[in-house]
Amino acid sequence: MMDLELWVVLAIGAALAQTVRNSVAQSVAFHIPAVLNSWARFTFCLPWTALACLIVVLQLGVPRLPLAFFGYCLATALTQLLGNVALIAAFRAGGFGEAIVFHKLEVLLTAIAGALFFGETPSSLGTLGIVICAAGVLLVNLQRESENLRWTRALQLGRSGMLALLCATLLVGASFALKAANTVITQANASIAPGDIAAPIQTLFHTTWIEVALLTLWIARREPASFAKVAVHWQRMAWIGSTSFIASLGWFWAFSLTLVAYVKAVGQIEVLFAVALGIRVLQEKALVRQLPGIAFVMAGIVLVLLG
Repeated sequence: MMDLELWVVLAIGAALAQTVRNSVAQSVAFHIPAVLNSWARFTFCLPWTALACLIVVLQLGVPRLPLAFFGYCLATALTQLLGNVALIAAFRAGGFGEAIVFHKLEVLLTAIAGALFFGETPSSLGTLGIVICAAGVLLVNLQRESENLRWTRALQLGRSGMLALLCATLLVGASFALKAANTVITQANASIAPGDIAAPIQTLFHTTWIEVALLTLWIARREPASFAKVAVHWQRMAWIGSTSFIASLGWFWAFSLTLVAYVKAVGQIEVLFAVALGIRVLQEKALVRQLPGIAFVMAGIVLVLLG
């Protein structure tokens, strides 16, 4: 039986936490503006990241944080925020099917970008697994949308598809930027070993407070009245932030341990969690249609692990 490495456990745990976060965020989506939903994700995550950062500082001392580290944290924050905006715009500009096809190309774009620019070349089996995972996720999502949705329609690169492709590109950039931040802080501090949790905790904390600051300024300028909704929905917002902390720490740490493309491929198990949640909670009956896609995702993950 295959022994699961730490990065695999982290990716699966992050995917599960992200599924829970998304379900809670969806439950409050009709009651608060989208930007406030994102604000809740980062703001209620911040206390947990601050506490984790404090524990690391008490154990290892105050780390040396080069200017390049903050540059990568800022790049991570901006690309994440802009990626979320682009995806929301994609869903509004066209059908779900078209947007999800190009958004889910993020897995393939990560592998390509890693090989071309970051020296992260997957093995042959790993590459095959990444491709199969991406195909499986597309199958599941397309069948969830409609029995009659054709690939030819979904693959038309309209405005929605272009925005979704932009989102995927931005999220790829965010992944490599945060990994670069982890690397910089590790190289600058002898007390932080490569792959140690201290680096991703520092990166997560500084990325999160930047995101909170940017979103708070934006809302205060454009939609200040929406802050009044926090007093009403703070409990669900707290759940969004707490699960976001678990998911983000899992992703940030896993990226520091192996190829980003591998982590993203294994993280596609999130689609299985989402389907299971839909059947259990929402009583969706689309499982039979989604079985081929689920089989593809599982096969792809196995190939990535073998690779």
